[in-house]
Amino acid sequence: MRTRKITLALVALFCLTCAFAQRKVTPVESSDELKIVTKEELKILRQRAKSEQMLSDSVLQDSLRRDSIEKASKQLKYPLFYSTSVGVNFWDPIAMALGQSYGEVEVWAALNLRNRFIPIVEVGMGTANSTPDNGNYTYKNKLSFYGRVGMNYNFMFKSDPKYLLFGGLRFGASSFKYDITNISYNNGYWGSQTTFDILNQKGSAMWMEVVAGIQVELVKNFSMGWTLRYNFPLRVKGTPNSDPWYIPGYGTRKMPINIGLSAIYTLPLGKREEPKNVLEDGTESSTPPGEWKPNVPADSTAITTPQPEAAPTDTITTTE
Repeated sequence: MRTRKITLALVALFCLTCAFAQRKVTPVESSDELKIVTKEELKILRQRAKSEQMLSDSVLQDSLRRDSIEKASKQLKYPLFYSTSVGVNFWDPIAMALGQSYGEVEVWAALNLRNRFIPIVEVGMGTANSTPDNGNYTYKNKLSFYGRVGMNYNFMFKSDPKYLLFGGLRFGASSFKYDITNISYNNGYWGSQTTFDILNQKGSAMWMEVVAGIQVELVKNFSMGWTLRYNFPLRVKGTPNSDPWYIPGYGTRKMPINIGLSAIYTLPLGKREEPKNVLEDGTESSTPPGEWKPNVPADSTAITTPQPEAAPTDTITTTE
């Protein structure tokens, strides 16, 4: 009896192992059916694939072409000698008419190189006749010459040349004569006041300037410009008896900041070169900058997407 139970248990275990070990194969049903097509249908399918490929290539060329146009439109080329300008700084004459006791009359000339670098020369005459507040003297500077040379850099060189926003440096120098008159001196011991003059003094100075400014064209070739200058002296020479209070072209030694207002005439010397639309393959396009047209091949009439006709049922077989 015991042997029979063991035998039955082994048989049951064997049957269970065979049931789990058996592979169940399920046929794969696919909705895709293999078809056999005629030669005409195969020709139509190949023509449609070729048309789609040509259309894809045309879209890619148009995309590259638009990129080249946008890149070229940002790269305007200016000639080396683009323009020259002359200006008159009339800020100080206005200030002197309103009561300022010193100032200059100045003219300048500049050369615009590629609408970016602008070397400049400034010359003028300066004078002064002033009694400083709480001062015990009168300072008189005879009409004296000064000059500056320097360079401006146009930060808007990629924009319309009618508008300039620039910064620059100047080196200035002047040689001048001055008088100090009505110098009053109190003698504390005797209780009297003495007045005397120091005449025919000679002085010279050299200095640097940091300049910032803007220039805007009002009408064709005529502009207005504003400048702000910060001066710092390199060398100022007076006499053993006195030091200069005013330096032509520099201003008073206690006021290193100056303002300028100029009327400007600009003479064009060259024309900027308009960008050419160049495709990636090196060929030049006739389309104007900023304008885009589809790049349609010459035989575009042949690029069609034909629809295949229904195949005859007697030439198509289906494989199961």
